[in-house]
Amino acid sequence: MPRIDIGEITLNVEERGTGPAFIFIPGLVGLLNAWEFQVAHFSQRFRCISFDHRGTGDSDKPSRAGVFPGAGSNNDSYSTEAISRDVIALMDTLGIERAHVAGTSTGGCILQNLAIDYPDRLGVCVFSNTWVKADEYINRVQMTRKRIALAYGPEEYVKVSSLFTNGAMQFRYDLYKVMELEARALKTVAPVEVLAGRLDMTMAHDRSAELHKIRNPSLIVGTRDDATVPFYQSEDLHRGIAGSKLVIVDEGGHYSYRRHGREWNAIVDAFLDECP
Repeated sequence: MPRIDIGEITLNVEERGTGPAFIFIPGLVGLLNAWEFQVAHFSQRFRCISFDHRGTGDSDKPSRAGVFPGAGSNNDSYSTEAISRDVIALMDTLGIERAHVAGTSTGGCILQNLAIDYPDRLGVCVFSNTWVKADEYINRVQMTRKRIALAYGPEEYVKVSSLFTNGAMQFRYDLYKVMELEARALKTVAPVEVLAGRLDMTMAHDRSAELHKIRNPSLIVGTRDDATVPFYQSEDLHRGIAGSKLVIVDEGGHYSYRRHGREWNAIVDAFLDECP
């Protein structure tokens, strides 16, 4: 997997297939491997691209204090807006004018920023197991993860995050998937200050007042047994994006796209076929 300099930082990127561009944005764990079942499928007809978030995997891990072009001097290096700018910079570097984009969990928040701030750069938007604004439940989940990172260190943070993101059914039936992704997370985990900054960005994200600006064809997928982001957040996002399509499945946990990859891919295929 190549590391690509996008100007401000260098990202670890995977690209496979040819055709129209389709970008897959990971969630908080931030590893492009999470999308392996989607890239294998959609690369049969798309140029599929995914990347490790800044602060994760083999991408750069800047310290929390950072400066962005056009921003004030006290901005944090970790925000959903910062990663959305990384996506646009990556597209520019790769010569991609327009792309379909799928984002899961935190990646779905990043996709909200893209659809609001850069609508002309996007085709179809696929929001999976994501939220509009952190409520008391999500804040408690994320603060628990943050306290574990601060108190017990990165390794315990990764292991506890696996519980939240995979859920019991994947541990029971797809343990190999859990352990493969966890192994890379453990190998490449960031310092605690970066983990804390990335958790803080999830709780700070809020574009709820601007969701009505999203006009790109939008598919929203949620699961009833998601213990990290309750499915009612998908319903809230659906209400905020006019004309969006909502699909709620009964089982799949937070990593629904990994737990039932073929079913998730079929849902997205059907939506893509519906769109002009």
